[in-house]
Amino acid sequence: MLAGPTESARPSVAAGHLADGAVLLATALWSLNIVVVKVGLESAGPFTYSAGRFLVGGVLLLGLAHRLEGPLPLPRGAALWRLVLVALLGVVINQAAFTLGLALTSADNVAMITAVTPLVVAGVVVWRHGLRLPLRVWAALGAGLVGVGLVVGGGGLSRGTLVGDLVAAGMPLSFAAYLLLLPPLLRRYRPLTLSAMVTVLGGLMLLPLGAVEAAATPVHWGWAFVGLWAFSAVGAVAVTNFLFYAGLAVLGPARAAAYNYAMPFLGVLFAAVLIAEPVRPLQLVGGLVVLGGVAFGRPPHAGTLPVPRALSRPLGLPTGEAVAERLAG
Repeated sequence: MLAGPTESARPSVAAGHLADGAVLLATALWSLNIVVVKVGLESAGPFTYSAGRFLVGGVLLLGLAHRLEGPLPLPRGAALWRLVLVALLGVVINQAAFTLGLALTSADNVAMITAVTPLVVAGVVVWRHGLRLPLRVWAALGAGLVGVGLVVGGGGLSRGTLVGDLVAAGMPLSFAAYLLLLPPLLRRYRPLTLSAMVTVLGGLMLLPLGAVEAAATPVHWGWAFVGLWAFSAVGAVAVTNFLFYAGLAVLGPARAAAYNYAMPFLGVLFAAVLIAEPVRPLQLVGGLVVLGGVAFGRPPHAGTLPVPRALSRPLGLPTGEAVAERLAG
């Protein structure tokens, strides 16, 4: 673990802005994917849809990780079992909550519930690592949570949508547990390599569930469905993970996660434009509160996370032969 940031490890202002842009673009793609999956579930069951996209996206990530971070290590012993548990929480349970939530409630409600993730991440980071966040950051996180409530409440809370909202709440909760299990793995594997292995393992665990579901409810194939699924696999798994982990290396977990607060508002807008889900005035107010929290309360750049040299080239980020173990404490 690095004792502290060095001058060469500190990101430049330009690199910090570029990292912000990478994470923001990943957030926009994830927001769009909420709507894409909502439409895709009309042609396939939730586990069938998720299993295929995570397997394909994970394989693409493995190839990218091998190219940018070097040979892929073979996990063994305790590390393998921890990887399996992380994949269970971060992919299987998280995706079950995501897709089943989408089947039971609206796309904009799922997007808003996803937005509590920054608050969860900030709490875990403070608890695990003793990081002291400024008061304005906590105020912004609280404001973002208020915005979540305004958008979800503004969308209406019928009995049916409430069940879906409760199911979708498994996303931030499973992510919190996933985050707690990461530190030992981050000491052993580079971030993109770790993400790729977790994604593939999660896809393999989803495969039996998807196969059983597909046998009972066959997939309705068509070019539109293939296009939606391809975006979910390539854009919302492979590309977003690359962008997010590149940005995370410079921004740190608290600042990178803060952009999740923009996901609900973007999700509401995408849902309104693409599938004509109604947007109510209270939801717009909540979205503005969320965006204000992101703009004024983002934690500062971590400044201690140099990225692998190969990974730094495509994004122009600072070079470094090893990823610092900031998340590992």
